[in-house]
Amino acid sequence: MSETDQPDNSDYEYRKSRFSTMQEHWAVNRIHDLMVDYIPTDQELNDLRFAIMLYISKALYFDYTDDEIEFMKRVDANRETRDNVTPNGGVVPKKEYQLEYNMVLRSWSKIIQSIIKGRPELMTRFRYTPNIRIKFGLELEDNVDRSLNTSYPHSDAWVEGPWSMNCYTPLLGDVKNNNLIFWTPKSAETFSDKFLATAATYEEMQWVLDYYDFNEDLSPKKGRIHISDFSLIHATHREDNCGTRISIDTTVIVGDHDVHGDRMSEYLDELKIMGEEIVISTNRSIKQDSYDENKTTFSHYTTGSLQLHECNK
Repeated sequence: MSETDQPDNSDYEYRKSRFSTMQEHWAVNRIHDLMVDYIPTDQELNDLRFAIMLYISKALYFDYTDDEIEFMKRVDANRETRDNVTPNGGVVPKKEYQLEYNMVLRSWSKIIQSIIKGRPELMTRFRYTPNIRIKFGLELEDNVDRSLNTSYPHSDAWVEGPWSMNCYTPLLGDVKNNNLIFWTPKSAETFSDKFLATAATYEEMQWVLDYYDFNEDLSPKKGRIHISDFSLIHATHREDNCGTRISIDTTVIVGDHDVHGDRMSEYLDELKIMGEEIVISTNRSIKQDSYDENKTTFSHYTTGSLQLHECNK
């Protein structure tokens, strides 16, 4: 079996070995058996910050500012502007600001390119629909009782299949007090495939926490890209009176593994520089009353609305 082949059964040691291979060949730092991070260059970080701030200002209909404190004040002032924001804080691409969306994707895909350049073939699928999220200091009311509320401890395996990895970057705002927290398996011996089963709700899988410990050492750093295995459990955590946080999250696939059928349309077989090699357009408009609901429990809010256009070289 090669270093990225899928074993017959979920294997904790195999999961660790993927991160060892990533550590060896990619520009990442090992911070746990099942987590690495990447520190972007100042240019990469500035480009991503600018693109996301411009994108959000268009989606929330306010004037752009490059001052982070003032920008976050404007985000909070437009909390009730929900035309283009999902209950979980995802900022939905619309055609009136699809140029800005492509700028975000361009900056993001260039960062991924920097991460994997030592051995790009390890990443066997590239997801081109990262979530740009606004996590308000006070949770949006229509997210509180959602079955897939990310304030529940959860694994994305429960809705996306067991073999992917989370990729998360807290970028702007009160990351110190509004961030992800993580639980790690108590032992390799007690780890089970059943912990990563597909589920329609996060609540029905809370029994898994009996086999996990909260890990206070895994605290994502502002401006860093964190890649963690789906076998880790995580949740959005807000300290009392915290401020708003803006982050970007997506998935990374290492090895020959499938994703949930409802999510396949979000992936390319290899990394492309979005906004350069491929440009994305959307058929959704701000003239619609609001974002569209997901087509299925497991689909993404962009499913069926995006078109990819290859650019001639």
